[in-house]
Amino acid sequence: MIAADWREVEDFLGRIPPVLARFPYSVCLLSDRAIRSYNARFRQKNEATDVLSFPTGRIEHWEEDYLGDILISVETAQRNASRLGLRVEDEIKALILHGLLHLLGQDHERDGGQMARNERRWAVRLGLTQNLLDRKQKRVRARRRSLRRGSGTRSRQRPM
Repeated sequence: MIAADWREVEDFLGRIPPVLARFPYSVCLLSDRAIRSYNARFRQKNEATDVLSFPTGRIEHWEEDYLGDILISVETAQRNASRLGLRVEDEIKALILHGLLHLLGQDHERDGGQMARNERRWAVRLGLTQNLLDRKQKRVRARRRSLRRGSGTRSRQRPM
């Protein structure tokens, strides 16, 4: 079991305002093995991932509705937190926010940055120190800079 302050995570869930999550949803904490199974079955990716969201697809206007399920690998969250110098609780809270936005129908792969803007805005409002999409964009930009520098270096080399 991952050592974490689970009460802090639970308190975070209680601070999410109704304007963001008007209907109930679940957060399931899983092992890498379990989330890998879901990722293979539903996304055809046979690997562990940090978070998966399964929206019901029915955001109706009655109180009994249900947004869906957020699945989080606590093992992947722990590795990511360690690699980034974060607490695992902060990583899990960021994953919950990310998953919740997906439950609400947002899709960072197709929305031209709208989900990233919303995630950034809600991360600040909820007191999170970081969010997933900004972190991912920073890695992509760093990788592109590295590739550009690498290709520039090769182009300046003299042939032998």
